[in-house]
Amino acid sequence: MSDNPVTPPSERLTEEITLLLVSMGLTLYDLVLPKKSGGVLRVFIEGPDGVTIEQIESVSRRIGVILDVLDPFPGRYHLEVSSPGLDRMLKIPEDLRKNPGQWVSVKLSEELEGQKVLKGRIGPVGEEGFDLIIDAGKKSKTLGISFAILRSAQAEFWRPVPGAPSRSSPGQEKIRS
Repeated sequence: MSDNPVTPPSERLTEEITLLLVSMGLTLYDLVLPKKSGGVLRVFIEGPDGVTIEQIESVSRRIGVILDVLDPFPGRYHLEVSSPGLDRMLKIPEDLRKNPGQWVSVKLSEELEGQKVLKGRIGPVGEEGFDLIIDAGKKSKTLGISFAILRSAQAEFWRPVPGAPSRSSPGQEKIRS
């Protein structure tokens, strides 16, 4: 918890929720603040093996207590606690680095190979971009996706992942954006 008396309420709330979750063996994936009175405070949590309904219920009750004490927002709001889901929007680049080999759908600001939406598996992630491995039957190809043209990346973690490659292999064509 911050000792600074002028810590913004949303920052203090994030700190308190993070401490709570760490004590429960969970992590804060995202926190979406209500935009107006009557809005929804959304808390997305993760665990090493996912989260259970019981964990979500327990976190919700405990965050309710924190909210009662801190009273961080004027007016009324609703609390919603959940996992980010198997088809979550990914945070760039940290989620890409944490999930090599996982399936993802990416939206680009400009066309690459004649398309603005591509699906493939996450390959190596660098400072300027990452490789997207596109399976095409017996062959696959690797597209280099620059973070500069990446608008969004949505997980498709529900899809089965063959051995997660970390480099180009025979039968892969390498293309850079």
